[in-house]
Amino acid sequence: MQMENNELIVVEQLPIITERLKNLGDEIDREISDALLLECTEETVKEVKKIRANLTKGHKAIEEKRKEVKEAVMAPYNEFESVYKTYVSDKYKAADSALKERISLVENDLKKEKENEVQAYFAEYITSKGIDFIDYERACINVTLSSSLKGLKSQVKEFIDKVAQNLEIIEMQEFKDEILIEYKKDLNVSNSIKCVTDRHKAIAELKERQSELEEKKAIEKTAVEKVEEVIATEQPLMAPKEEINVVDEPEEVFEVNFTVRGTKTQMKALKQFLIDGGYEYE
Repeated sequence: MQMENNELIVVEQLPIITERLKNLGDEIDREISDALLLECTEETVKEVKKIRANLTKGHKAIEEKRKEVKEAVMAPYNEFESVYKTYVSDKYKAADSALKERISLVENDLKKEKENEVQAYFAEYITSKGIDFIDYERACINVTLSSSLKGLKSQVKEFIDKVAQNLEIIEMQEFKDEILIEYKKDLNVSNSIKCVTDRHKAIAELKERQSELEEKKAIEKTAVEKVEEVIATEQPLMAPKEEINVVDEPEEVFEVNFTVRGTKTQMKALKQFLIDGGYEYE
């Protein structure tokens, strides 16, 4: 610029404000002091109210005058600021925005070029490891203008090597196919192994409980069939219906001997069954 900075904006005349605030302040002090010295009683309360109203009225009048002075002082500045905005600041802002957009276009192209090279390296290296279920986005590589290409490729290699190591661990597991399915969801090998292991443990426990229940039912069924068989073969013949006399005689008791095999839990269940049914046993 041809003009010096101190010549760009010149204040030709400052607003002249005549102030007598100090003298006014002394007068206000006297009025307030006199008001506060006045005792407030039933006889003087009206006078105190009048004094307070006069003080409030005086304050409002001075405050209105202050606002008028401020408006008069600010009017020239507001006009100056509007002109300044039109001829100076708006032009700088428009230029800055245009230059910023041009810089962003160039930097975005540079960044995209760098990211394309990193993606190409990712595709090449993951293929060499025989891994086909992971795309570039899952590596979460943050490509910036300040990032070195060597550092970015190192991040890619570290990520893929970790996945390859996890796949080796999965290959040694008993339920490797199921674990691999879980691993593909979040790439967390420890969680995947635990999830599948816990699932198979729960299934095994369920099958064991079902097997014990079926064995228990089979034992109970066999015991009932044995008893029914003995009753059917050894029960004495009953007289014809018309010849039956009602006699209060105890019901005949039969004895059945057979062998039962089962777990401890099953034996406890059979014992309870015999007790609940009122059977005598040795």
